[in-house]
Amino acid sequence: MSEKHSLQNNDIIIAYRGAGQDRQENLYAVLRHLDATYTDYKILLFEADAKPTFDWNVLSDPKIHHVFMPHDGKFPKALLYNTAAKMSTSQILIFHDADCITDPNSFAPAVNELIHFQAHDVLCPYHEMIDVTGDLKNTFMNNPLYEVFTGINRNALAPDTRILYQRNTGGVFVFRRKDFVKVGGLNTEFIGWGGEDSELFFRATRLGLGWSSFGTPLFHLNHDSQNRFEWGVVTDEGKENGRVAALSETMPIEELQALSDRLKTFFD
Repeated sequence: MSEKHSLQNNDIIIAYRGAGQDRQENLYAVLRHLDATYTDYKILLFEADAKPTFDWNVLSDPKIHHVFMPHDGKFPKALLYNTAAKMSTSQILIFHDADCITDPNSFAPAVNELIHFQAHDVLCPYHEMIDVTGDLKNTFMNNPLYEVFTGINRNALAPDTRILYQRNTGGVFVFRRKDFVKVGGLNTEFIGWGGEDSELFFRATRLGLGWSSFGTPLFHLNHDSQNRFEWGVVTDEGKENGRVAALSETMPIEELQALSDRLKTFFD
């Protein structure tokens, strides 16, 4: 196994709801991967559900700080991210989905870049998102190292993989904490998940933050959710979230700044 990569004493924020066995198993695999790959970090694992499904004793990892918020409505991903960011005292905030794996040779340098240099404000340590299922996913679950995916990208897919998104702004993204607060964090008006990362991208970039990506893939561990493309265009929840996200791309800049100012009062 290669040498571990330091995340320089910064926080990884994970929002989680264990809605099904696949999601629960994916989270434990991601946590094992992070432990095997990185050093010098803390995980703020925020779970919202009617009752908790995460069992800290399964891994007994002191880097994991589990916070449970009783919630029986739609998954409040934006609220969980904002609450964890408000609690965090680290200079850099690493937002990390509970089912995603990124190349450590992009991930750790993204954190280092925001600490020591000013060329970028927000970094996604990947470009395309690749869904992983079947035997390849099982191989990773049994040995959660990035090397399982070596050589796979949008131009060289392997069996049990498919392009989930050609380009995405969610999954894993890295902010300076001061900039995340300055633009208002995520918009908690979103219902459930979906679209909140796109809205943040539009708002942050229009308000002056430079948001950049690396050229490597992000791997998504398949789970038992409905087709996310159908969700976005068929369900009322998906259509409403898409509408709200699009507003931040087109509204007058004065209105966008007012929205940001209102959202950032959460962090007072």
